[in-house]
Amino acid sequence: MALSGAGSYIDLAGGPIKGSNTAIAARGDGTIMRPADIGMLPLPINIAQVWNATDSSNGANFAINSIRQITQISLAPQFGGLVIGQVANASGTPLAVGSGVYFGEWAPRAAGTPPSNSTDLNMGSASRTAWYVGDNAVTNTNMPTAINATYGVVGINGVGTAAGGTPDNPNLYKGTLTASYGSGSGSISGTLTRAGSSNVDFAGTTIHNDGRFTRGSDIEGRFYNGAQALAGIHKGGTSVADDVAFGGSKISGTITP
Repeated sequence: MALSGAGSYIDLAGGPIKGSNTAIAARGDGTIMRPADIGMLPLPINIAQVWNATDSSNGANFAINSIRQITQISLAPQFGGLVIGQVANASGTPLAVGSGVYFGEWAPRAAGTPPSNSTDLNMGSASRTAWYVGDNAVTNTNMPTAINATYGVVGINGVGTAAGGTPDNPNLYKGTLTASYGSGSGSISGTLTRAGSSNVDFAGTTIHNDGRFTRGSDIEGRFYNGAQALAGIHKGGTSVADDVAFGGSKISGTITP
């Protein structure tokens, strides 16, 4: 799946996720990703500092990769930090390409030369962006007839800041959401919480028959993989610093195709 913006594209699974995991497997969490980790010549260039983490809150599983760019490489966008949450299966393995569901945050590169070792992903930037994307979106041609399901969900916000935790141990929003849908309409309810932060409340969120769900201008999202998973954004205030990217998978209930 490609994350796109401003004319640039990132192959999430084949690019930063694969490269990060290769580097971490070889040298440990917080290591420096080098060209050889992404299949390039083994040049002495520090591309990025990388971390990964997992979460199994509320019966659902997630993998989280955090990347802090150090040196911009050819054909890659310039950024300060990228955090990628992935919905995983029951064994904790991220969903495969073709059914992957991703959500997270991005921040532009800060002025000056990035340090060689830091947990600051520049997520305090006024240009920080929360995002979500998936491979197998539910649409109006494959929306299930009925959904009566509960989803384990986590939300990402400000990794590398005091509130968001460190990249190797992110402080996530956590909770469950309940979706009820039938006869062309439905709703989502539930709350995500994080210590020291305002709760993310989904009351009044409407499910549409094209696979989307919305609440005014502050919640947008979509179901994936026959509504077995979901992802979206909660816009929590006047600042982009408040935006929470979230994702989750079904942990109980029924979905009728």
